[in-house]
Amino acid sequence: MRTLLLALALLAASSATLAQSPAQAAYAKRWPLALSAERAGAYRVELDRSVYTTTAWADLRDVDVLDANGKPVAAALFGPEQPTALPARRIVVPWFPLPAPAQGAGEPASVSAQFGEHGRIVRIEASGGMPSEDTGRAFLVDLSGIRDNPEALEITWDPGEPREARFRVEGSHDLQTWDVMQSRVTLMELQRGTQRLLHDEAPIQAGFRYVRFVPLDAAAALPIREIRVRLDAAHLQQTVAWSEMQGRRMREQGVDGFVYRSDGRYPIALANLAMDDFAVGEWTLESRDADDAPWRLRAGPWVAYRVDGERPSASPDQALSSGPVRDRQWRLRSRGALPERAPTLRLGYRPEVMVFLAQGTPPYALVAGSASARRATVPMPALVDALRRDRGAEWQPAPAYLSTAAVLAGDAALVAPPEPRDWKTWLLWGVLLLGAGLVAAFAFSLLRGRPPA
Repeated sequence: MRTLLLALALLAASSATLAQSPAQAAYAKRWPLALSAERAGAYRVELDRSVYTTTAWADLRDVDVLDANGKPVAAALFGPEQPTALPARRIVVPWFPLPAPAQGAGEPASVSAQFGEHGRIVRIEASGGMPSEDTGRAFLVDLSGIRDNPEALEITWDPGEPREARFRVEGSHDLQTWDVMQSRVTLMELQRGTQRLLHDEAPIQAGFRYVRFVPLDAAAALPIREIRVRLDAAHLQQTVAWSEMQGRRMREQGVDGFVYRSDGRYPIALANLAMDDFAVGEWTLESRDADDAPWRLRAGPWVAYRVDGERPSASPDQALSSGPVRDRQWRLRSRGALPERAPTLRLGYRPEVMVFLAQGTPPYALVAGSASARRATVPMPALVDALRRDRGAEWQPAPAYLSTAAVLAGDAALVAPPEPRDWKTWLLWGVLLLGAGLVAAFAFSLLRGRPPA
């Protein structure tokens, strides 16, 4: 009997342990991330339409960042206006010394490059050119990781003796054909007494993956410490993305209106109509997230119109009175008679930003679409502030970019798993009942074996 009770207790303990071990959550899609710079410490990736249409939750809890081993890294979601998510203005980029042009030649000797992921240069091998001690007068800057518009290159070298060097700046897509961006750029450091003159930047044009500096004089090679690309501030300003929806006429509780359904969990903050000329009217916009939820007023009443002509004009975009919402259902009502055809509803939003730390093993990937996953909560603002104290007051997480999505579990990941059975409770009750039965049987056997008085 003791052996039987011990076996039942061990079975209950092992079943409880199995029930408590979590299974790895499945995701619908995966987006490989292209990093703009290596060893940046932290990165920011802007979500796009495909992410919003994949997530299963209104709070985007199932959007996360995984390393190469499938382990989540510290990540948090921010609105585009929050300080932690602001884009970096300057990014450190890799550079490579080149052999200087031979005497009388107009450009450096030919080079061959070894490329890594996303076209980034891993190593450069030069053939010909000046002796090795002269290498570095010409140099190559790799901008293949930058997808934003660059404005200039800022070059930092070891301070000390006065120097002045002139270059021709060229751009290329393939390291074979070069276009002149700046025919003459002077980099200098001059000092007289306490006065110091420093010119350490070269303006460049957008659209090139690689930039080459060709020396125009016999100045000594610059002792370059670091090169940063400065991004165009105007280009970094985030624009509003629009989702356009087609509606259908519906009468609900005696109210006529046009009903629309959103295909994603966008943080909607603006609304407007794309209308025909005859569809001028005074409108109100409502939304809800489920069929059994009440409609809530989001915008209006406002007069929507569009006027063609020599100077066409249209009604301004309407800001939602409640702030950004992610509701799936929208209803448009008019104070007058409804037109026969539903106007196109335009809903505007500013894409949010996922900030993550460079932990684990790269490369990284963003995942989304899971009924069971939940992103861990981390104090990302405090972590970014700590990195900023170490890397400079102007430091911000470097850009990362979404690559083409790959399907993982697909729609199956969006189906909620069945509620796990509480095997521990059932087994404990079974052990107790079995034990009570054994005690009763033992007592009954004792009573049967008792001799008569």
